[in-house]
Amino acid sequence: MRIVSLLLCILFSTSLLANCPKLSWHKTVTLKYINDGDTVTLDNGQLVRFIGINTPEIDYSNKHQSEPFALAAKRLLEEQLKRGDKLHLIFDHTRYDRYGRLLAYVFTDAGTNLGLLQLKSGLARHWVIGKNDLFWQCFQDAERQARLTKEGVWADFNPLKAQSLSFKDKGYQYIQGKVTALRQTKKGLQLTLDGKLNVNINRKTLTYFKTLGTQFRLHNSILLTGNLKWSQGQLQLKIYHPAQILP
Repeated sequence: MRIVSLLLCILFSTSLLANCPKLSWHKTVTLKYINDGDTVTLDNGQLVRFIGINTPEIDYSNKHQSEPFALAAKRLLEEQLKRGDKLHLIFDHTRYDRYGRLLAYVFTDAGTNLGLLQLKSGLARHWVIGKNDLFWQCFQDAERQARLTKEGVWADFNPLKAQSLSFKDKGYQYIQGKVTALRQTKKGLQLTLDGKLNVNINRKTLTYFKTLGTQFRLHNSILLTGNLKWSQGQLQLKIYHPAQILP
């Protein structure tokens, strides 16, 4: 029960006002075209996908059918950039995605972190894919402020309630619920929200939580995000990174 006894309350020891670390650029490139709010094309034709954010999708066959705030996210970049501008890139663990896009944190020549700007403006959601999490804490903080002030995509934010989940609720979701059970398993820790949703955290991820000082407590309400699945007649959600639990 060592892990369970360690994780008895949920606390976020990291500051809610954390600043993104200032790091040296890995590469300087030239902008050719802005595709959307989180993707640009360089002068050599290479696509660059911003790490750590996801902006609403543009429907290029009929822009009027684009997701809400998709065009606003693109316009925000257009206000900051023009063709021929220099962009500074910082890379993370994974350099390319499965589509061949270069993955990077993208900065203007003046040093503006464009992913952070989208999050602060409420025009993007924060997410962590794989090990690309260099700026996750400051990105999460920026998203939180936009969410609390109901900016952009957060204007009508209404997370699913764990106690009201049904078979129709699948895929990537935001869910709020109360921790009604904590159980150590062979693979790590399982939280149960409102007696209905099993949230599984493996041992490797638990170690990451420990280094952050994050802990769990029975009866606390938490907001989390992830891919909701039904398995063996039960609702399951896997936590693979602390960024999935929202402050």
